[in-house]
Amino acid sequence: MKKFLCFIIFLLGLTIVQAQEGGNRTYGTQRRKPQENSGVLSAVVNNKEVYFVEANVLMNMKPDSYVVVFGIVQEGANASESNTKLDTQIDGFVRDLEKLGIKKTDTFVDFIAQNKIYDFTTTGTIITEKFSGFETKKNINIRYKDSETLEKILDSAVKASIYDLIEVQYVINDMSGVNAKLFNEAVKSIKQKEANYANAFGIKLTPTNVANEKYDTFYPSELYGTYQAFEGGTTYSDYNRTVIRQRKTRTFFYEPLDVSKFDAVINQPGIEPMVQFTLYLRMQYDLKK
Repeated sequence: MKKFLCFIIFLLGLTIVQAQEGGNRTYGTQRRKPQENSGVLSAVVNNKEVYFVEANVLMNMKPDSYVVVFGIVQEGANASESNTKLDTQIDGFVRDLEKLGIKKTDTFVDFIAQNKIYDFTTTGTIITEKFSGFETKKNINIRYKDSETLEKILDSAVKASIYDLIEVQYVINDMSGVNAKLFNEAVKSIKQKEANYANAFGIKLTPTNVANEKYDTFYPSELYGTYQAFEGGTTYSDYNRTVIRQRKTRTFFYEPLDVSKFDAVINQPGIEPMVQFTLYLRMQYDLKK
């Protein structure tokens, strides 16, 4: 029964992890926006009118591997005791992970902090702050390749009384290859627009330089929206009555970048979270006489 209750508490603490693998870090993540096409295709530079053609490309990729990060903390009467309790907890967790096929070389313990903790004692009307012990904090990073392995890792974490899943990192090995594909697709889009302008309007452009080139990466933990769904009643309080309201549940959902904002999309998004890469490319031109 105790194990079952711990598991329920664990699930409540990690509401957003079960399907989309965001991690508790999602609570503090500010959603960013990619660079969008400006639509401004001409400007006066150094008393000369110049022209622009721009392209915005999106690429969706499944990760090559994942790294899940758990936070662990233990208290003790002294620094040695808190550190020993923490190491014992981590050692048991790592041994259980080995049964899942996760090698010790795929785990890394990151020392975070060791600090004094204080508490209060009350004597009559006097409240005194006193030193009460030490607190040691460490993170454990675990690398795995199959997204389904996360559920098994969570089970092992519960057994080790580890409940703070900080984040799940998505790892892409060939970043240079990703950038090359984005660039080639952006160039293709710009050249197509040049041809369209020439064919439709007779506009001939001579390229002079790259005006803007901006690569960006959006990981799933940055792509969660939040909402609350409820209908509340209306009431009024006065000097003699107090209104006590119920806690409203706030939840999260995975919200990838809108593909309609891009000139080209490499690998259409599926039903699972992916890493999203973008490139905004803007070329400057002179009008060919």
